[in-house]
Amino acid sequence: MASNPLQSSLEIVETHIHQISQQLLEPDSGELLQASTDLQAVVLELSRLVQRTPAVFTQEPSLKLRMRTISVGLASCRETLLRRAFITQSALSTLMPATRDTIYAPAMGKYSRQPYGSAGRQSGEFRVISA
Repeated sequence: MASNPLQSSLEIVETHIHQISQQLLEPDSGELLQASTDLQAVVLELSRLVQRTPAVFTQEPSLKLRMRTISVGLASCRETLLRRAFITQSALSTLMPATRDTIYAPAMGKYSRQPYGSAGRQSGEFRVISA
């Protein structure tokens, strides 16, 4: 009978994962933040419940299977959120180049305007090009 609260909590988490998955499929949906916050609260509650009753999983293997299914669903949602964050960051850096992160350290010193970091001195050997 200790699994009843656990089973109801698992059902709630599965429902929230399904809601988040639906929100991720709709790119213009503004409810993703609220759905993510709700999912986080429900998962924390489930985590506390599992820590209080860890022996239930050895008694009922179906609960263990449901937990694995939930963990796969959470991983899928996380990957989709990471992809969406990357797309958003790429679009932002395209629209506003000042938001781009620099990969290489900026050049310093006398030759700071050269495009490839700290290139060597120019000898002046090829100042004039003729055909």
